[in-house]
Amino acid sequence: MKWICWLCLLLLSGCQQPLARNDAPVRVTEAAVDTSGGALRNLIDFSNRFQVHTRQDQLILCGEMRQSLSRDGDLWTGWYLATAISQVEGCGEPEEAITLINHLLEQRFVSRETGWLAYYQISLLQRQQRQRQQLSKAVAEQRRLEERLAQVAEAKRLLENQLRDLKHIETSINQRLDEKQQGTNPTVTKPAGATGR
Repeated sequence: MKWICWLCLLLLSGCQQPLARNDAPVRVTEAAVDTSGGALRNLIDFSNRFQVHTRQDQLILCGEMRQSLSRDGDLWTGWYLATAISQVEGCGEPEEAITLINHLLEQRFVSRETGWLAYYQISLLQRQQRQRQQLSKAVAEQRRLEERLAQVAEAKRLLENQLRDLKHIETSINQRLDEKQQGTNPTVTKPAGATGR
């Protein structure tokens, strides 16, 4: 319980310095066993400093952390990258972040508190992953409905054109019939005063 209060206090404090692009996350080796909570403090500090940057700088930092991770293989850099992935769209996929955190959890030097936070972050990333899948399905369904709506609108336009043409043909036929009927109708009388001779 004291760790949760401590974490909340650190998250709410706004006095951290922003992460400079050339600031590398603090490297914690396996020899420095995570029992003092230093790794958690470093992660929370990184997260707070990372958030104050513009999206463009965040994406640049993601690329730099990815390069550092592939070069050095530092597990904590992997967790920092996983944290960045969960904070900014375009930094990476939730699956990648989950893999990075799981790789960290496989190590013996991870404390119980760090493990708890890692499992919590994994559950958030899995929820983010499900939401992305739902969003992808919704976007695909919206596209399908928009295409169907465009087809219906085109069919409506064609029907309106055909109806207009049919009305024009009907009007033309009615006029011809009226003209023909007036010219050959035996009940039509001549106007008064007209002579038949």
